[in-house]
Amino acid sequence: MINFKNIYFENHLPMEFLYSMFAIGTGKHFSDMIREFDLEPNEKIIAVTAKMTSALSSYLSQELKYFFDLPGLGYILYKHILRNHHLKSIDHFLKDFETVEAIDFAYDVVKSVCKSNLSGENTSEYNNFGKSTAEMIMLVNQTIFQNSERKQRVLEILENPEESKQRLNLLLKQFYTRCFSPIESDITNIISESIVRYKSEFNNSPKEFMDKYFNFDLTSANTEVVIHTSFFKYVSWHNYSLYSEELADWFILGIYSDLLFNKNLSSERLAAFFKSLSDINRIEILKLLSERPWFGQELAEKLNITPATVSYHMAFLQRIGAVTFIRSDNRSYYSLNNAKFIRMLEDFTSFFKAKPL
Repeated sequence: MINFKNIYFENHLPMEFLYSMFAIGTGKHFSDMIREFDLEPNEKIIAVTAKMTSALSSYLSQELKYFFDLPGLGYILYKHILRNHHLKSIDHFLKDFETVEAIDFAYDVVKSVCKSNLSGENTSEYNNFGKSTAEMIMLVNQTIFQNSERKQRVLEILENPEESKQRLNLLLKQFYTRCFSPIESDITNIISESIVRYKSEFNNSPKEFMDKYFNFDLTSANTEVVIHTSFFKYVSWHNYSLYSEELADWFILGIYSDLLFNKNLSSERLAAFFKSLSDINRIEILKLLSERPWFGQELAEKLNITPATVSYHMAFLQRIGAVTFIRSDNRSYYSLNNAKFIRMLEDFTSFFKAKPL
């Protein structure tokens, strides 16, 4: 039996702060991602991102790009957020992150990009490995990266962990002061309004809500789930979990995701289905999932793409219901929804069959 009381909606400012840095740091890719879902960035997001970008100095703009463009490693902050859920204000979060040892920050990065090559979690070997930058550098050099620039940045962090951590600390403080703080109250209100809307939909039918937005099978889930509705995620969703630490699962849901379900015309539904299959990586993902459920990191390594790229493609496949997200054995897996996928294929072909006069 699913315990829907363990699902919480939250306006978590440190997480929103992180997503604002993604939005500004990735530049044109952010608006391109929105358009991939057949939506246009609205006037509000255009105005806010323009205001934040104009507040950046040349130096901060370079640092933001270094840590938060597509090959950037600033995303690793999500781990500190999940471990410190109680830190609700950005100021408290930044002060707490300053106390993190540089070597621990570097090891979090390595665990993220070299997970499959590490010893079993919670073993002495696993824990001791993170104390030696030399050993971590050797591991990174043995790991295949889709993006050579990301590999170079991982190595730079390991070669200069103290300096890298100080650079990130300074960027976070300056970005908050110059860019996020002036719009914080406005963004907080926008997110709060979206929570009312989504929470009402959830309360009407919790299971339908989780299926609709996340295709998340909670049948075997024993953990809490936090849903943060995000202005800067804008559309679609992303999942964060720290599997070995038995913490809550997080889903970051773009506040405009409900717009994806406003179009009910059959031709538009089929167009979304066709678009979801129009990428070779998505075809390969479906082929692999037809064999067995896969962990996201496994798929990334198998296809030689990043975990973030896996999530990006999954958003399209889950939108049409072809893929289900399953929480089991303290891990989250992607599974092919065979019946729904076959039904969509049948609908697609029948749409073009001649109709009787």
